Amino acid sequence: MRLYRRTIRALYAVAFIGGGVSHFFFGRLMPDSYAVFAGTALLPWLSGLWRSFVMPNIGWLTIALGLFEIACGAGVLHRRTAVVSAWTMLAFLVLVTVLGYGWPTASLGEDLLKNRFSTIVLALPLILLLTRARAARNPATGY
Repeated sequence: MRLYRRTIRALYAVAFIGGGVSHFFFGRLMPDSYAVFAGTALLPWLSGLWRSFVMPNIGWLTIALGLFEIACGAGVLHRRTAVVSAWTMLAFLVLVTVLGYGWPTASLGEDLLKNRFSTIVLALPLILLLTRARAARNPATGY
C-alpha cells in the first residue's frame, strides 16, 4: 500500500509539474493552439466562455494554469498536502473531461474515446490513492 501511494504520488507530481511547465511554453509560443478546446466542451456555455474570456486572456491564464499544475504536483509529494493536492488534481481532471482535448470527432463514441476516456483513466489512480489514504488513517473505521 505504501509503495503504491508513493509511486502514484511521484508519477502525478511529474505529470503535473511537467504539464505546468509546458503551459508556460505553449502559452508563449503557440497561444492559438488553445482555441480548439472550445470545440469539444460538453456544455455550450463553456464553449462560449472559452471563446469570449479564455482566448482573449490566454497569456496570463496559461501562466496561472502552469503555476496551478506545478503547485498540485509539488503538493502531492508532501504528506501534509498530498490529500488536498490529489482532490484538486481530481477536480481539474473532471474539468478537463468536460472540456475535452479539442480532437475533432464524427460521433459520440469517437468523442468519448478521443476527448474524454484518457482523462477518466488518469483519474482512477487518484481515486484509489484517496480511498487508500482515508483507509490508512484508521483501518477499522476508515477515518
